[in-house]
Amino acid sequence: MKPRELYDVMNRQTTWIVDGILVTPSRLVRGSLAVHDGRIVEIRRSASPLSGKLVDAKGQYVAPGFIDLHIWGEPKHVSAREAASGMTSFLHAVGPEPPELLINRLFQLERQQAQCRGAACLGIHLEGPFLNPLRAGALASRWLRPPTGRELHQLLAHADGKLRLLTVAPELPGGLETIDQTARRGIAVSLGHTEADASITQQAVGFGASLVTHAFNGMRSFHHRDPGIVGEMLTDDRLSAMAILDGIHIAPSAFRLLARCKGPGRIILATDSVRHYRERWQARLIKGTYRLKSGTLAGSRLTMIQAVHNAVAFGRLSLPEAVRMSSLNPAHAIGEEKRLGSLAVGKQADLVVFDDRFRVSLTFVNGRLVYRRGTL
Repeated sequence: MKPRELYDVMNRQTTWIVDGILVTPSRLVRGSLAVHDGRIVEIRRSASPLSGKLVDAKGQYVAPGFIDLHIWGEPKHVSAREAASGMTSFLHAVGPEPPELLINRLFQLERQQAQCRGAACLGIHLEGPFLNPLRAGALASRWLRPPTGRELHQLLAHADGKLRLLTVAPELPGGLETIDQTARRGIAVSLGHTEADASITQQAVGFGASLVTHAFNGMRSFHHRDPGIVGEMLTDDRLSAMAILDGIHIAPSAFRLLARCKGPGRIILATDSVRHYRERWQARLIKGTYRLKSGTLAGSRLTMIQAVHNAVAFGRLSLPEAVRMSSLNPAHAIGEEKRLGSLAVGKQADLVVFDDRFRVSLTFVNGRLVYRRGTL
């Protein structure tokens, strides 16, 4: 094929999303972008191009797809249904279980990923079993346990890229060694469900912990003479905080405090949603969120687009800052920032188009339209 013919074929196979307000990590820019073979290949501030397939954004926001690092449910169900909320990729949350079941989860994931037709499952967020029973929350405390070298070795040996995030209580016997060995494998480590004080938190960060799971929840409260993990989370720039921004897990004023301390680059919006999982925990919807019979919070019913909306409303943040917390920041946390998380030429075309009322109109995953408002 001659160069001119090849150029014409590529143009016909290129999709242009035109007349949108592009959401970058720092500002809003009116323009259009081109998608070819699953990648963003061009970004323009000019008017609509004359060739290729045109998708009119009609002046709506065009943002990088949202990445949820903490959501419960079978991956294929999450994949299909959460694309409507602008989520384009996620980590499959797995709670504490016996060792053999956790290994089996890793083996099953490849098949489950293949069943995802909407948002992409990037791997597993293992929230347990190496957590403090005193801060179990809705997790099954009978399966919480200190890590052993043998169990950790088995998990890491079978991970093969499937385990992307591990939440650990660092004060447990073997906790710091677990953080060290896991982080050395390139797996992100978060601190959560913990009674850690400031000293042990500092040590955990030194060994490679970089995140805090559901900020303020599942951890000892802040005290001015004993600030503990919360004080370190707020003041240590090496830690990013995952926040469940439904207005229940974190009050709006507490989120404003978090935002002022951490800045837009160190907060990650996550849902901890159990909307596709609540039957397993027998959680009931009470006053806007899910709870166990005991009244204990058991995850949320939050969606990613709602989290972005709430970040703007509660935190008094700009839209680019809120979108960054749901796209580039989580991508960076798990080492995917070169491929995902922002609108840039060469990056994967995971995109969400939404209006000024935060209603999602279109969602693209790897350049493929997986959701259009009114159809799913």
